[in-house]
Amino acid sequence: MSSINSIDLHLRTYRSALKSNLEITLHSLTSSYLKIDSILHPFAADSTHLDPSALIYSLLRLPKDVDRAKTIVMGQNPQIFLDHGFGDVTKWKKSTATARRRTHYFDLKTGLLASFLSSISDIDDIVNLLLAYQIEWNKFHQIATSAYPQYSEFKDVFINNPEPVEGLKLLQISSEDWQNIKTALGKNWRLRLRRIYHRPQNLRLRLLASSWIDYTKTTQRWWKNIATAFSPPRLSAKASHISHQTIYFVSSNAHSLLNLVTGFALQSEKTLLKLSPQNYSELSPYIHQNDYLYYLSKYLVKDKKYQSDWQKIQNRLGIISLPSSTHLNLNTQIFPLKNFPKSTLLDPRLKISKPSKIAASDALIFNIDYPLGFAAYHILSELLENVSHLKGVYILGKAAVLNSEIGDLQIPRLTFDEHTQNSYVYKNCFNTFFPYTNTQGSILTQQKSVTVLGTFLENEALLKKYSENNLTIIEMETGPFLSAITEATHDQQTPRGTMIDLNSAPFDIGIINYTSDTPYSKAKNLGAGSLNLAGIEPVYLGSLAILQRIINLEENN
Repeated sequence: MSSINSIDLHLRTYRSALKSNLEITLHSLTSSYLKIDSILHPFAADSTHLDPSALIYSLLRLPKDVDRAKTIVMGQNPQIFLDHGFGDVTKWKKSTATARRRTHYFDLKTGLLASFLSSISDIDDIVNLLLAYQIEWNKFHQIATSAYPQYSEFKDVFINNPEPVEGLKLLQISSEDWQNIKTALGKNWRLRLRRIYHRPQNLRLRLLASSWIDYTKTTQRWWKNIATAFSPPRLSAKASHISHQTIYFVSSNAHSLLNLVTGFALQSEKTLLKLSPQNYSELSPYIHQNDYLYYLSKYLVKDKKYQSDWQKIQNRLGIISLPSSTHLNLNTQIFPLKNFPKSTLLDPRLKISKPSKIAASDALIFNIDYPLGFAAYHILSELLENVSHLKGVYILGKAAVLNSEIGDLQIPRLTFDEHTQNSYVYKNCFNTFFPYTNTQGSILTQQKSVTVLGTFLENEALLKKYSENNLTIIEMETGPFLSAITEATHDQQTPRGTMIDLNSAPFDIGIINYTSDTPYSKAKNLGAGSLNLAGIEPVYLGSLAILQRIINLEENN
């Protein structure tokens, strides 16, 4: 079994190599990667066994144009690419991934794929996603070309055959694995399979800049855009600049708070239920009807009439949404709390006992789509440096959990952060305040969490260490958020390798994790797909708890 030290060695290997500012081959990093024996890539070193989970996970999080790319160039913003002679990369083809919010641009002529970074975590993520992708792509290529010297033979087995039994036995994967791989490849799966057969991958990497200041500048541009967009004319004639507003900061997603506050999906019940997936009946006892309607509304994201009517309600309630920018792929929403009593379809599970008090509130809920890894530090730090009155920080995020199952909620009281090697102790308000019942699973309070560097940077040895220290929640954002909170609580920058007491933080802190992965069970891993129906209740329970906490604080203000 690989050791914890193998992870540290691999991390140092690619971070130091990328400092060269010149191209390096991805293949040169394979040796240190294989020594990790990543929990997410168990068959990495087995050249005869395609690893479906690792392949699916990487395919979903990399843009499809990576198939045709020769070199992936990483930088923080368009100016850095300009400074290094690449011209205006934003004029290239925009390339997106299914399950990762990151900005990419692709130039077919040169084979260059420009990837925008928001923190060091993006480097860790991109490098290891590419390694998993290239290893499995080349493994598939080698197995396929050895067994089928002619493409026509390969095509008959894997493309023309709806159930390629012979091919699946060759790859040592199941029929379900194969269907998931095709889904991850997308609608052009036939074309991408042809590419796998005809050409092995030999990708190259280049990092243009990675200084702390570069990341800070990117976040500053993000905040400047928000400050401009949410200037007084957008809020109200009497409103002050957003920096002088009372703010509750929330890191969650772009749908749950919006659905709960507007309730628009509830009046479209008949239309939405017609879109119900066949497997709904299996989970129906565990799903609140409202939550299910909110879930179904995602199928109308391109319905112009539905979206237009929904936008009218958002406008009436003063809700402002700012889509992600080129520099920082992060959706932002602003909710004026004073308009909650005006929402005729406010989720009935939210209780407003003093509507006049809420109607007189000047507080805003500042909600962002949860960032990846250390970007959380840069974002919250920027907010803390620019907002004069922050009343609460609330984090809702998914996690891999060692003592739980899909659908459970975990509420920590301590977090160990791999970035700083610090242990943070804090008053998590949801350990004493959680007014909802999880019918689908359990709610585990008083837990301990660990913030890791990346999804591929974990192995059995590391999981064993976590378990022995009762660190049962594994996620990627809490530690960086707490590092920013540390600098708003104490009179120094965040130290390293120590215990940090945040019980005296100057604002309310609330952290909720929901289980997306149970690495010890082997029953479900991160590569198997999204939570879909299984994630409805925990996500909305967490969002409800956050909104109710904010309402209560304002009513008791």
